[in-house]
Amino acid sequence: MKVRKRAYLLAGLFVLLLIVASLAFMLARHQPSRVPAEGQLRPDTLKLLVSQDGFYRASLGSLQRAGLSLERLASDNVSLSQGGRPVPYLLDSDGLIFYGQAPDSRYTTLRPYLLQTGQAGFLMAEATAGPAGAAPLATVPQTLHLEENQEYDGRARDDTAGEPWYWHTLQVQSQVTIEFTLPAVASAPARLQLKLWGATHNDSVENDHDFDLVINGQIVGTVRWDGESHHLAEVEAPAGVLQAGENTIVLDNAAEGATLVDIMRLDWLEVMYQTPPAASDDRFFLAGVEGQVTVGGFSDRPWLFDVTRPEAPLALTGWEYGDGQATFAARPESSLALVGPDGTLEPDSLQPLRQSHWQDSHNQADLLIVTTDALAPALEPLAQARREQGLAVAVIPVAELYDEFGSGQEGPEAINAFVQHALTRWAEPRPAYLFLVGDATYDYRHYLGTGPANVVPAPMVPVSFSGETVSDARLADVDGDWRPDLAVGRWPVGDPRLVADLVRRTLAYEQEQTAGQVIFAADGTSPEFTQVSDSLIQASALPAGQVTRLYGAPAAELAQAWQQGAWLLTYTGHGSLERWGKDGVFSSEAVEELDTTGSPPIVLQLTCLTGYFAHPEITSLSELMLAYEEGPVIIIAATSLTLSAHQEPFGANLLGALQDPAVSRIGDALQQAKLALDVASNDGLREISDTFGLLGDPSALIARPETK
Repeated sequence: MKVRKRAYLLAGLFVLLLIVASLAFMLARHQPSRVPAEGQLRPDTLKLLVSQDGFYRASLGSLQRAGLSLERLASDNVSLSQGGRPVPYLLDSDGLIFYGQAPDSRYTTLRPYLLQTGQAGFLMAEATAGPAGAAPLATVPQTLHLEENQEYDGRARDDTAGEPWYWHTLQVQSQVTIEFTLPAVASAPARLQLKLWGATHNDSVENDHDFDLVINGQIVGTVRWDGESHHLAEVEAPAGVLQAGENTIVLDNAAEGATLVDIMRLDWLEVMYQTPPAASDDRFFLAGVEGQVTVGGFSDRPWLFDVTRPEAPLALTGWEYGDGQATFAARPESSLALVGPDGTLEPDSLQPLRQSHWQDSHNQADLLIVTTDALAPALEPLAQARREQGLAVAVIPVAELYDEFGSGQEGPEAINAFVQHALTRWAEPRPAYLFLVGDATYDYRHYLGTGPANVVPAPMVPVSFSGETVSDARLADVDGDWRPDLAVGRWPVGDPRLVADLVRRTLAYEQEQTAGQVIFAADGTSPEFTQVSDSLIQASALPAGQVTRLYGAPAAELAQAWQQGAWLLTYTGHGSLERWGKDGVFSSEAVEELDTTGSPPIVLQLTCLTGYFAHPEITSLSELMLAYEEGPVIIIAATSLTLSAHQEPFGANLLGALQDPAVSRIGDALQQAKLALDVASNDGLREISDTFGLLGDPSALIARPETK
């Protein structure tokens, strides 16, 4: 009996252990990933943020005041890196000197250099300056780069031209005037380079862009090129045209040109001229010359650096300094920089690195919510509701992703790297939904001064008809096959109060009574759109009594049908940032007239641009609908221009998934529709996958009539 009792006890204990283990697993599964306490920062690492090329100096005191736990500066206890690569530095008294480069990312104005204590760094290597005895140079070449970014033209994007921002627009019978100052000019010819974009094209005219280039009142050349294309113009200016002090360059298109419509955009202008060598602001830069150079104007003995390889500058020795002048030999293949004691720059900002653990392989979540510190608290009721539905949720401040996955660099690349890590390294089940809560813009560098406050960036991607646009789907493509690897949605908002309101409305939508009707609206200006709509109705096999067709109907009729209630509304036709249809089927002005009966509909827009949430100055129609109290909380819309022929298969796939009872969440329906597209062999379908996105929570439950 004792043996049997012991066996029963052991069996019972085993079952109890299984139950405890199962409960522990379930609790672990439904807990969010670890989130560091507010204000938790790394005391051993500091971000040194810089905005322009140059030599920077960070003093020990400034590093300590910024939060770095450091008692002394020494190469055996301090390392410097950028983007995961070591950066050499000099130690000068109580300061650290390094060569910093302007950011090459369009998503930020600052490049971060990480200074870390507790590990050895690399002192800048030394080399000998050029051999003595070279021919002395009375003048040296200098380049003045002139550029401002004031106008955006996404159509100008290509893989080699850089970001499509421009300084001036030059049209027929107009002029552009640029003023600049040169401290000293030698009597020698000069050369100008202009980077331009032709925004128009006339097939019947060769070289349909032209203008005269005028310097200080003298015409020095005419610039001509053809087509909607980029152009690098070079113009020689004779000696004596440039002058010390104020100068004026005019791009003169006042005379009648080769074509009536000629629109050109100026990107930047460079003036290459000869000048006696002299320091300015205790700095001097020289490249592409051979000979002995003597430079004066320094506050004290400068450093001489070779910056031919800017990621690995060299400290040069073997040159002379006396009577306030530096004398050295220059090689034509080298780029040299002289920096006096007052010529070093200060980092734009010193910031501690955030402490986080998103790389921990024990993390697990079904729903990833990437947001900002300011917006995260308003999302907690939504996260808790999803946990109660059985989803594990991680709320992730985007700043932590920058630091942990981007080496401190802001931009969508860090979000994509995090998603890739979570999908491949976190515990199973792996994430299924990516929810972005925050604004995005095409003006990430704030050229227009209208940048949003709470930014969760979307990458800018190339598209056929508008050059480039934003694509949240690319953030979820972790294997480069043009397909999102999890469902993506966004609330493009920056106000915590609006986030809280969207949380409330989304959860209410899942519980409200849903009308049984489905509205199919179409632009009546072309039979193509009504044919597509009819095809979608036929493919969806909806009961005839549940379908309301509004083809070419006035806006008031659509608003009335919407207000009477529907669980789904599909629009097919022309579209723009603020309206449906050329004849005003629906517009931004009509949004606030909506008064939906019961649950608002899912809104599917098979049109162009109505979901373009990244415009810094115009609020899109979809954003207005999302923000309106009576508006929909699930909106599918495009951020670009695409063709109906490519929109139709996506719409048919999505309508089928929306009616499938096995598909419970909107993100699953959207993902099913996108994965059915042949993006590998059809660029038009790839752009549909890239640019049609969800303004809404991808984990939101679909409210269908039959489920109520």
